Amino acid sequence: MNAALDPEIAVSPLAVHGLTVSYGRKPAVYSVDFVTPPGSMTAIIGPNGAGKSTLLKAALGITRRLSGDVRVFGKPYAEQSRHVAYVPQRSSVDWDFPATVLDVVMMGLYRDLRWWQLTRRRHREQAMQSLSRVGMEAFAERQIGQLSGGQQQRVFLARALVQDAELMILDEPFAGVDAATEKAIVEVLKSLKARGKTLLCVHHDLATVRDYFDHVLLINVRRVAAGPVHQAFSSAALQEAYGGRLSDVQLARIICPAAHLTQRA
Repeated sequence: MNAALDPEIAVSPLAVHGLTVSYGRKPAVYSVDFVTPPGSMTAIIGPNGAGKSTLLKAALGITRRLSGDVRVFGKPYAEQSRHVAYVPQRSSVDWDFPATVLDVVMMGLYRDLRWWQLTRRRHREQAMQSLSRVGMEAFAERQIGQLSGGQQQRVFLARALVQDAELMILDEPFAGVDAATEKAIVEVLKSLKARGKTLLCVHHDLATVRDYFDHVLLINVRRVAAGPVHQAFSSAALQEAYGGRLSDVQLARIICPAAHLTQRA
């Protein structure tokens, strides 16, 4: 993959080519190509075990890739990591770690500080502004493990916000949260998109894909389809990604939810 020769790759916030990850002899992700459009809000969709989280972790260097190339704005990730914010799955976080909500959010600023520098008032103000954007400023001094699942997710979103990165990668940001928290997170993500940021989310609720996202990547170990939601998020692609396990009724609810409700009425 040559970013200098391919203008799409040069401007893409995240471009992967031939990405393969294997656990033992079985590939978790196999030869996936994907180019994230700038300023898009993209859902990564697929069944359990499809390699969605593994794809992101390999792209970020968290999981070792067997082969493939990754570019962030046309350059290797290691050179561009300051432009990327990552929100992991809640299940992967040690919530017993003795840190306050404000501590966690300020961790998003540490890579901008030299080892001899201390956090200053302006850093605290930045962190509090990010907490305010997700409705968590009143919990700044609360120990992170004392929060509900939805509140913890908001805090990690605030940590990503304080980085002001051009590319935000979120691994199942709506998993285990209540409806109010999901709505709040969606509103924040859409406001970021409106500012020209690029968002890439592992997502599991097929019924909300059309409402939340404008682009989609469907995978099941291999890439199945990718592109604008109105093109790539089709019945055929969903059936291929989910191994034909979706019923006609399920597909109707996913692809044309408004029409389905009209028929029931």
